[in-house]
Amino acid sequence: MVSHETRSALVGVQGLSELIRDGGLTPDEVRECANDIFIEAQRMDGLIGEMFDLHRIESNQAPFRKALVDLRGVVQDATDKARERNPGLTIELSIAPAPLIVSGDPDRLKQAVQYVIGFCTRTARAGGRIWLEASVERGNVALTVGSNSLPAVNFDDWLYGRYERYEQRPSSVIGAGLGLAIARAIIELHGGQIVAAEKGEQKSEFLVAIPRAELD
Repeated sequence: MVSHETRSALVGVQGLSELIRDGGLTPDEVRECANDIFIEAQRMDGLIGEMFDLHRIESNQAPFRKALVDLRGVVQDATDKARERNPGLTIELSIAPAPLIVSGDPDRLKQAVQYVIGFCTRTARAGGRIWLEASVERGNVALTVGSNSLPAVNFDDWLYGRYERYEQRPSSVIGAGLGLAIARAIIELHGGQIVAAEKGEQKSEFLVAIPRAELD
């Protein structure tokens, strides 16, 4: 995945650089090419940052602070931000009234939830529907994030893959980066798990379960 993402960005930078080098462009066209090069460089920088972040988490080198966290607020905030950034999508939210307390790092838990929601919003078609449900199930805090327009891909590649190349991936998934892999690593760091389930007709869900904290 990383190989494909970085190669795609580098090919774009190379092609745009050649256009500028060979001349014949108007000043406006040169500025447009330079802006595209800058955007591709930012994308590569973000992907490299995600690579290092994933490595730190999986090797237990990332800072980790422990606190009691009510995931209701985390999910609500992430949903509100997703709605603001994606006005063309319908994003539904259902949260249980009882506290959804887990023990863990508030910032990392927020990051994991945002990455899962972000994958769904980035791959959704215009007018698509995304739904979130947060509740308590069998001693776990359970979060479901679903979409009616997720592409037909092997989601294990995104949850566990890092350096593989996916030349045949749908174009809607290109650029999704390592967000799901980082989310999976964070969730596992908290003793939980995340799995993907296909529901047919392009409907799929990510199912997250994190042990519920016992309150004294």
